[in-house]
Amino acid sequence: MATATFASPRASSARSPPRATGTRSRSTRALAARFAPPRRSRASRLSPRAGAGEELARYDAQAKEDDARQYGVWGADGIRQRSASFAAMEEDWEQAVLRVWLRHGAGEVAAQRLLILGAKWQKGPQGELYRDAEAVEAAARVLTELLPGADPAVIFHKRPSVALLALDRHELSRRLVALREGARRIPPLDVAATLNKDFAVVADAEDAQRIESATRDAVDAVIRAVGFVLDAQGVASVIETCPAILTARPGDVAGAFAGYKADLRARLDGVKGWSSALLLAFEETDDETRATGRTEPEPEPVTERISWRSCWSSLGEDARSTATRASADYAGRVVDPFLRRADVERRRRAKGKTPSEGAAR
Repeated sequence: MATATFASPRASSARSPPRATGTRSRSTRALAARFAPPRRSRASRLSPRAGAGEELARYDAQAKEDDARQYGVWGADGIRQRSASFAAMEEDWEQAVLRVWLRHGAGEVAAQRLLILGAKWQKGPQGELYRDAEAVEAAARVLTELLPGADPAVIFHKRPSVALLALDRHELSRRLVALREGARRIPPLDVAATLNKDFAVVADAEDAQRIESATRDAVDAVIRAVGFVLDAQGVASVIETCPAILTARPGDVAGAFAGYKADLRARLDGVKGWSSALLLAFEETDDETRATGRTEPEPEPVTERISWRSCWSSLGEDARSTATRASADYAGRVVDPFLRRADVERRRRAKGKTPSEGAAR
C-alpha cells in the first residue's frame, strides 16, 4: 500500500524562494475575502464618465422602488404606512372625512390621527360624529366662524368633545362671549391662540357664568403677580403662553408666581431702561417680605377690584422688551409645570390618595 507524501510547509522549504515583503499568505487572503464588502456587479457600476447628476438620478430611482416595495401606495409617511391588505379594509367614510380635514388645514399626519376619532371602536355620539363628513364640516365651520383664527384640527384632536359642543352654535357662542367678558381687562388677549393651546376653560365648564368668573379671577391673579411691570399686552402674552392659568385656582397661580420677581430682577440686571418706579417696586417687595415673612401677596376678596399700578410707562425700550420676554418665558418654564403638578396633586387628594402614598404603592 502506497503512502501519500505530504509536502513540507512552504515557509520551511529550502527550494522555495523567500516570501516578498508585503505579500499575504493563503489563509490571510481567505480571511480578507470573507469579510470584505460585497463587490458591485458590473451592471450597477457607472462608467468613469458618469457625472454626479446621473448618480443622483439612479439613487432616487432606486429609493422610490424601495419605498414602493416597503410601504406600498401610501409612501413612507410615519402615519400612513399601510400595506395593501390594510388599505383594503379602509371604510367608505374615511376618504370623505379626510378631505374635510385637509380642507381645514390639517396636515397628512394630523388628518390620520383625527380619523382614529371615528374608528369603529369609538362608540357613542362622538364616534358617530367623527364618521360623518357633513357633521365634521359643520362643527369645524361653526368653530372658525365664532372664533376666527381657531384651528379645528388641533382643538378637536386635543379635545374631541368640542366637536359636539360646536354643533350647538348658541351654547358655544355664549361660552366664548363669557370668556371674552372675563378677560376684558386685557383686550389684547388673543383668544383663538390661547384656546388653540388649551380649550379646557370652555369645554370643561358647566355653564357660561362660571367661565366668566373663572377667567376674571385668573386675569386678576396674573395682574397681581406681573402687572407691576407689564402693560395689558404683556399680561396677555403671559396667559397666551400658559393657558392653564385660566382653569387654575387663584391660590395656585399666586404660588406659581412666587419666585417671579426674583427671576425678573436677575433678568433685568444690567439692562438699560430701569426707572425709579421699578426699583421702588422691587424694594417694596423686599421690605414687605422681611416684615411679614411672606413671599406672595395675601389673597384679596373676590368682590374687591384690584388697582392696576404699573411702572411700564416709565421703563425704557430695552427694559420693556426684556421684561415682556422674561415674563412669557417664566410662564412657560415655571408656571405651567407648577399648575400641572398642583392639578395632579388635587386629583389625587380627591381620590383619597396623597402623592407619598401613591409613591409607596
